[in-house]
Amino acid sequence: MINYSDTDALLLLNMLEGLGLRRRHKLLQIAAPSALINDIDGFENEIIGVIGRELFEKLKGLIKVGALQSEKDSLYKAGVKAIAYTDAGYPESLKEIFEFPTVLYCIGNVELLKTRCISVVGTRNPSRYGINVTRDFVAEFARAGLTVVSGFARGIDSAAHKMAVELEAPTVAVIANGLDICYPAENRGLRDKILSTNGLIVSEYRLGTQAATYNFPERNRIISALSEGLFVPEMTVKSGTMITVNHALEQGKSIYVVPSNINSPTGEGSNQLLKSMQGSIVLSAADVLADYRICLDEKKKENYQLSLVEQQIITELTRGEAHVEQLIELTGLSVNELAAVTLEMEMNDLIEKTTGNYYILK
Repeated sequence: MINYSDTDALLLLNMLEGLGLRRRHKLLQIAAPSALINDIDGFENEIIGVIGRELFEKLKGLIKVGALQSEKDSLYKAGVKAIAYTDAGYPESLKEIFEFPTVLYCIGNVELLKTRCISVVGTRNPSRYGINVTRDFVAEFARAGLTVVSGFARGIDSAAHKMAVELEAPTVAVIANGLDICYPAENRGLRDKILSTNGLIVSEYRLGTQAATYNFPERNRIISALSEGLFVPEMTVKSGTMITVNHALEQGKSIYVVPSNINSPTGEGSNQLLKSMQGSIVLSAADVLADYRICLDEKKKENYQLSLVEQQIITELTRGEAHVEQLIELTGLSVNELAAVTLEMEMNDLIEKTTGNYYILK
């Protein structure tokens, strides 16, 4: 007879279709997960009282046929590590929330779950302003050594992850589906980059779970719980972002909001949030980092050795602003090669990108 560990028992409960998170938590009030499964007949009446006879028999059937081994084989083949709330690697901050995930399915660097994090969420249809704010703040968060957490959705979430991976900084994507599914599909390349830069993708849903609408509000409580604070670059009215904000407030997290143009519909939710929470306004990443008690000291700008190409660009910009096409012709680089060089120069406060794809000296 198999002797199930707590993690095994929780994986088994996750396999039981029709058993939601709330009833899983009620089961765990009866006994420890391993005790519940290893002595399922002894706890028959208590278990049936929570999940009913039909699900009880299905659970016994899963145990009888040894279904767990097949589940564990699938996780192994997919490179997924399952971390139960009873495991040492499970984040303490998650245990503190109402109806916490009983199991986290992870691909990538699970050590990031123990690092200091900042969550970044916002509209799926951001303005250029929202994207720029996201990139600027995330760059500073990364420099400060924070792990950027977001939800892998279109818009602000993707911009936050992309900025982190461009800097090869750690980022955690919390998704609302199984780890064997990439949603949205267009983010497949971003998914690969997150993993190749020592990042982490995490979900509370087992393999094969589709991204159903009701999964996203559940997912949002994990995004906020993993971090000390929640940064909102741009948010619309009636946005899913507000669900994450509410989770963060319930969890006692700090909220940081950037003001938007009062005529911009993509930032209307941000401005309304600021109106109701005036202490949440931030105008620079330094405002957030100060709250985290992190001082960058102007990052002690080290002597920066310019490459030949960078010297060419600096020389050109001493004559005035230059368009990206002008710099491509000057340097002989491809669009992607030049983008990598200019990004590095921007990060080192040497140049600044302005409207219309022009660059100027900073």
